[in-house]
Amino acid sequence: MATPERRTRDKERTRRAILDAAERIFTERGAQVSLADIAAAAGVTKGGLMHHFPTRDALLRGVCERCVARMWEEVRAHVDISENRPGKFTRGYVRALTGDSAYLAKAFSPTGLIAVLGVVIPDEELNRRDARAWNAAFEADGLPPGRTLAIRFAAEGLATALSSPYLTPEQLAVARAELLALTEAPRRRGERSVAG
Repeated sequence: MATPERRTRDKERTRRAILDAAERIFTERGAQVSLADIAAAAGVTKGGLMHHFPTRDALLRGVCERCVARMWEEVRAHVDISENRPGKFTRGYVRALTGDSAYLAKAFSPTGLIAVLGVVIPDEELNRRDARAWNAAFEADGLPPGRTLAIRFAAEGLATALSSPYLTPEQLAVARAELLALTEAPRRRGERSVAG
């Protein structure tokens, strides 16, 4: 007889397998793929999938939540904790989005998971919560707010262009270097800091 701990591990493993399969299938074939196809790719029955995610929206929400969590993990993994100066988090963000994270490069591609799910399930509460968390992390990073916004959204634009013919590896290297340099530049006269 399985122990409660083993049942929990199996349940978590099955849930992960379903989310892995859904993420892969959504990226390959779009968000309108059938639940039966996702279940088959996960190695479970459709009923098994429905046990974990009772509706298509619940599955889409689960994939979105996982994608949000994974983006945070990827950015944090690219923060150099030895950089004890303002902009450390922003530099990690730039590194993760401009090619150091294979997961984010794939997710941000024009046909990637973020493009697919952003259109299908605009979970306003998840988006608001995530936006507040990102804004707070950038505000706490010690760089002027306007500069941080410019760096942040430029990095996201580069992430979207990574796999396109519009951004060569040389152009990416130049743009990335410029963004990283902006995280180091001293404040310009009249530029407000986060505190003031």
